[in-house]
Amino acid sequence: MKLDPLDPQEFKDYAAYSEKKRTPTERFLDKIKPRSAAMRTTVLVLFVVLFSLFMSLWFFWRTLYLPEIQQHARYLAVELDILNDPDLRIYHQGEMVNPQVWLKDRVGLEYITDPDEFPNVREKVIAEFFTNQIEKKLAKEMGIENVTVYFQFKPSPRIWIQTPEMQGNWAREPLKTYANYSPELVIAWLLGTPLIAAIIILTLVRQLNRPLRRLQNAANSYTKNGTAPYLETNHGPQEIREVNQAFNRMIYSLDQTERDRRIMLAGISHDLRTPLTRIRLSAEMMPDEDFLKEGLIYDVEDMDAILNQFISYMRDGSDEEPQDTDINSLLQELVVQFKPLNIHFSPHELPIIQARSLSLKRLIGNLINNAKRYGAEPIEISAQMIDERILICVADHGEGIPEDQIDDLMQPFVRGNAARTVQGSGLGLAIVKRIVDIHQGELLIHNRPEGGLEAIISLPLHSKQIPEIEAHSTLEKLKQSLSDRF
Repeated sequence: MKLDPLDPQEFKDYAAYSEKKRTPTERFLDKIKPRSAAMRTTVLVLFVVLFSLFMSLWFFWRTLYLPEIQQHARYLAVELDILNDPDLRIYHQGEMVNPQVWLKDRVGLEYITDPDEFPNVREKVIAEFFTNQIEKKLAKEMGIENVTVYFQFKPSPRIWIQTPEMQGNWAREPLKTYANYSPELVIAWLLGTPLIAAIIILTLVRQLNRPLRRLQNAANSYTKNGTAPYLETNHGPQEIREVNQAFNRMIYSLDQTERDRRIMLAGISHDLRTPLTRIRLSAEMMPDEDFLKEGLIYDVEDMDAILNQFISYMRDGSDEEPQDTDINSLLQELVVQFKPLNIHFSPHELPIIQARSLSLKRLIGNLINNAKRYGAEPIEISAQMIDERILICVADHGEGIPEDQIDDLMQPFVRGNAARTVQGSGLGLAIVKRIVDIHQGELLIHNRPEGGLEAIISLPLHSKQIPEIEAHSTLEKLKQSLSDRF
């Protein structure tokens, strides 16, 4: 008596992950925040750098520049009072001197009456920020309302002042101390500091994220190929080494479990074949008229076929090295192998690809066997290249299967209703799906409009390679994975 297959749902149920309902604010923040940790760290550090620059500018403005501007405005107010007062007399060493000449000699202040020497007043956003402060302070010191102050940086730094008492004339004073200021240096400081900080932070974050990238690649490698390299545990931050250590132990445990599984299945297969052989031999020696003989032989062959499928499922080809494979030659060999069957195959021009030839041959062989058992001849095989992918199709002319059973049939130990009376264990399509996944391909099964079932295997022309991580010997890998040093 055969056991009923397990419920396919048990193979498709995954732990449901549910998160609490997010608020509109949280969803908005998720949209504007960078997705990667590297960019989030960079943006955060740049914000801190820019905030530091702002605080530095504000500090220097409040404690240095603003008091200096106010003090300069007070001196200018005194100088302009001297310049605009016709009754003021200045004596130097007992002799009266001209106030304009004295101011020019002492502080460089000149009274310009020639229109040709007047400044060409233009709007300067940054300069006006400073001149407005001087104008306000100067107007307050002089007790007037309208004062015009203009900075001129070329050919040499100068400040121009005009008051209503001057009747359109200007007073000019050189700013010798401002000659040391460099606009290029200020711009380089304002822009260069965040830029250099961003470059440094990106470099550091990339170095911190590189071990995480290796961990991701190793996990993807195990998901796709069933194998993963051991990660470095002797270098890097303590947290990364501990994560790598845990990952190595997990991989070692999974590999050990896989080895135990293979050994167990191989042992069961070996141990069962001996009594099956004895039963088969005993059945063959039974009289031909015994009505139990045919059923017994059928059951023995059924059990032997099930054991073969167990072994095929266990040997999924993950240990086979990819090699140059000619798909047309491989399909031609299968046509010869299944020579009694009516197989139609017309080769098309295809490139040589990297594939596990034996596994791929076993995959297509399983599809041909399924077409023979559950479908009808002729069996059509084709291979062609479309959009950088090679499509291998195996189709029969049978009745097909219900659409709602197609996905379930690719699960282990699941068989269609029409296959209950045919030899098999329900591993045929599961083996096919497993080998296709190892080749990073896709498997599509559907009923053809003209009748029959068609299986399409889509293989990438160039397999995506997982970046290799530093190779170590087996002994070193085990030492790294089992070491408690760190």
